[in-house]
Amino acid sequence: MRVSGALVALSGGVDSSYALNLCVERYSQVRAGYVDTSGEGIPLEAEKAAIAAGVDLVRVDVADRFHSEIVLWSDKMLSDGLTPNPCARCNARVKLLALHEILFPSETLVTGHYARMKGELVKRGVDMNKDQSYFLSLVSGEILKDCTFPLGGMLKKDVRKEATRMNIPFREKESMDLCFSLTDSDGKPGRILDIEGKEIGRHNGVDNYTVGQRKGLGAFGQRMYVVALNSSERTVIIGKREDLLATACSVVEMNWLRKPSIFPTEALVQTRYRRKAVRAVLDYTGGNLHIEFNRPEEAVAPGQVCAVYLNTSVIGGGIISSTEQPDRKSDGFRTRQ
Repeated sequence: MRVSGALVALSGGVDSSYALNLCVERYSQVRAGYVDTSGEGIPLEAEKAAIAAGVDLVRVDVADRFHSEIVLWSDKMLSDGLTPNPCARCNARVKLLALHEILFPSETLVTGHYARMKGELVKRGVDMNKDQSYFLSLVSGEILKDCTFPLGGMLKKDVRKEATRMNIPFREKESMDLCFSLTDSDGKPGRILDIEGKEIGRHNGVDNYTVGQRKGLGAFGQRMYVVALNSSERTVIIGKREDLLATACSVVEMNWLRKPSIFPTEALVQTRYRRKAVRAVLDYTGGNLHIEFNRPEEAVAPGQVCAVYLNTSVIGGGIISSTEQPDRKSDGFRTRQ
């Protein structure tokens, strides 16, 4: 069936509100959907945006699903000494999935992500400072093939400028923070160790730290970083910046959008949202991906998402399970969980 309508993910922010108005101009039938992760109902900004655009607004209650798939999952990841990426998982397991479940056959699913679709692959958005293709790397191809990202070819500053010019209602404050707390102030105390295993301090819970973290470590006479976490022993290992370097990592729960036909193969990989994609050699066996960086990469954190790119297109994404770094005492490697 020909796509003649659009279901727009509406939060009330400038991106989704402007995307909604673009769809009103481009499609014959448009409706908006608010994914309610808290159970508190539709926010006023989203209601105003839908009314101004003249479209129906559907509330999709996913509070229970969000709690089990995102909140409890994140808590478990943290208690295991991992650094979760709730937003990427939420796109795949909650928000886009819930909207896709109510999508009519004649509709395309529209969001305000700064990304582009080419065929069934996600490409980076034109605005490299706002590109959100990384956060879509865990979303299944079955959902992505029905998606449209109208802001992918625009700059954020132009979106805000146009939305203001058109007098579109939207929430002024950007949603930059997580919608729930990732830290646990009541975590179990433990030891802070240097990379040689010597105790140099105490902490109030492994959950409150992440690989690459510098703030909140205390004074050690020099700038120090979290280089590894061990939840079973409740230890936080800290070191110098060079101790953050990893030569390789393993990735599990791979979501392939276009799986390479031959392994090993070269590709670009991005291990954090704000990090630049780097070249690496990929090997895939037994459902797990092993990645060897062409050059050592900094602050590769188990639990984070690793997105795989072919040029500017996302071909897959998964969860980093472990990293490897040079053993400075030998020519071998030391595996860091």
